[in-house]
Amino acid sequence: MIEQLAATAAATDWAAAPAAVRDRVVDLVADTIAVAALGSGRPELRALGAGSGGSGESTVVGSSRGWPAADAQFRNGSAIAADQLQDGHRPARGHPASHVVPAVLAVAEERDLPGGELLSAVLAGYEVGVRVGRAMGGTPDGVHDIGTWGQVGAAAGVARLLAPGDAAAMRRAVELAGSAVLLSDAATIFTGRTGGHAFLGASVQLGASLGAAAVAGLEPLPGTLDRHFAAVAARDWSGLGRDHGHEVLRGYTKAHPTCAHLHGVNDAVADIVAATGPLPDVARVEVRTFAHAARFGAVADSELAARFSVPTSVAVALLTGRLDETTLTAATVSSPAVRDLAARVQVRHDPALDAGYPAGRPARVRVVRADGTVLVGAADLPRGDGPRAFDRAASRAKARRLLDHRFPGRAAPVLAAVDGLAGGSARALGAALRAVAA
Repeated sequence: MIEQLAATAAATDWAAAPAAVRDRVVDLVADTIAVAALGSGRPELRALGAGSGGSGESTVVGSSRGWPAADAQFRNGSAIAADQLQDGHRPARGHPASHVVPAVLAVAEERDLPGGELLSAVLAGYEVGVRVGRAMGGTPDGVHDIGTWGQVGAAAGVARLLAPGDAAAMRRAVELAGSAVLLSDAATIFTGRTGGHAFLGASVQLGASLGAAAVAGLEPLPGTLDRHFAAVAARDWSGLGRDHGHEVLRGYTKAHPTCAHLHGVNDAVADIVAATGPLPDVARVEVRTFAHAARFGAVADSELAARFSVPTSVAVALLTGRLDETTLTAATVSSPAVRDLAARVQVRHDPALDAGYPAGRPARVRVVRADGTVLVGAADLPRGDGPRAFDRAASRAKARRLLDHRFPGRAAPVLAAVDGLAGGSARALGAALRAVAA
């Protein structure tokens, strides 16, 4: 199967793909860059670049000068992870575009490659990574998916970019990346430690380096995926199997700045406040959800931890009427009103909902107001996911909103550069990003 996968990936041509696939790839590039832009404004991400030297042709989102490709990969990857808005693929249980886009963008800028080649590389890396992710059956207990199959996708994307049509180089990239995966600590991420941002940055950087090494001819030991990768990174390895078609059409982009396991809960609450507006008079909240989401039942002690907290994210949404970059802030999360309400959010694992995952992220929410009025919400498949994927207008509205939040009033030229990739260059997109950061 790996021979077929490598041959198909090496020959990937974005321009020859169906229109829906082409549109989704462009929208994923826009979404990923916008998410990186938002993350780049965080204090810990600004500190990451402080005092860094070196120059190059690649762009760090939020910086007005050129950087070495490896620096851009690490910093952009770290920024993408920071606000829990990165894309994902539920059946594969990970974040494909978030690994692939920053890897190939930096290399494409460095080599001054056409934008169409960048788009082909993004598509190839996405499809390879997801197929490996599907075969994993999840990760072992305590291991986060970041750095596993997403890193393989990053390597594949770079191999397609640098060696189009070279199936042997693609196979080397997949197996070389699979032989040197990161096994990121899930607890570091899920408890809201800022060091977790760097796991994605390091994975992007390593995957890109291994992809370039494979193109240069460095060889892995054949059979790496079945022998090594399956043993250390996969929960239940099934091997590269049935082709599901274009996986890029089955991924998701996030509606909420939280861990994806929380999105069923967040959707249910969003439906409630859409009908009522903010609710300052909530007596208690009862949440029932599947096992993976129920693990996030602790009240958060920080803004970042709130992105992994059912009680705190629910409290913020109910009290403010929304859950986004304007409300999920340190000041809001630490406010007495939010902390008080979060303490009255009961999160319970409902075994009856377990069958709905990973096909969805089911949740049932019951809000009891001070006067005894009861409001209920329910969700199964979150917004933005698979069949509920955002249409192009909604996807572009999200990207514009995030870019304008970071660079007020300057989203348009960045989005125009993304839309112009097919007939333009990677450096033109980088130039637009540097200009808005100046």
